[in-house]
Amino acid sequence: MSIEIVADKYGSAMFELVQEQNNLELMEEQLGYVASVMAEESELRSFLENPIVTEDAKIKLVGSIFESSIDKVALHFIYVMIKRGRHRYIAQAIAAFIQKSREARGILDATVTVAEPITADVEASVQAKLREVTGKDVILSVRQDPSIMGGIVIQLGDKRIDGSVSRRLQELEKSLLRTNSIR
Repeated sequence: MSIEIVADKYGSAMFELVQEQNNLELMEEQLGYVASVMAEESELRSFLENPIVTEDAKIKLVGSIFESSIDKVALHFIYVMIKRGRHRYIAQAIAAFIQKSREARGILDATVTVAEPITADVEASVQAKLREVTGKDVILSVRQDPSIMGGIVIQLGDKRIDGSVSRRLQELEKSLLRTNSIR
């Protein structure tokens, strides 16, 4: 079974349970915390991936790490995945849950790519403009990519707004080649 299918299956199950409890925002926050800890702690990942360690020992360790930070529903979600041998997919299942939760709450994720770091004011301005255009709340993720040379590239779901200098230069080159202005 592919990672996407497993992640979607567990993320969807968690989403349905939490939506019934009307607790999406809190669960998104708690599972986001779990995902960040697991991403940062290579020793925890190694322990969970060790085939010699029993599921009970894995559950005990995870419980000792997270039980004071997250509620029982989130903790049992992690336990179920470990018990069923799906610990490798926890991060992807959490990402699938967060995506479904944000969609249900009318929140869009946008990735903004810039050549150089931007100020908090510019980031807030881009976020406000996207909120105005879409009519929904937008969570921005800013990343740097010097290859775009300047400008901004916004990825919002399956839509891409490319205002980068590199794209403009490519278009100029194509235009000049079509008109035989350069050779």
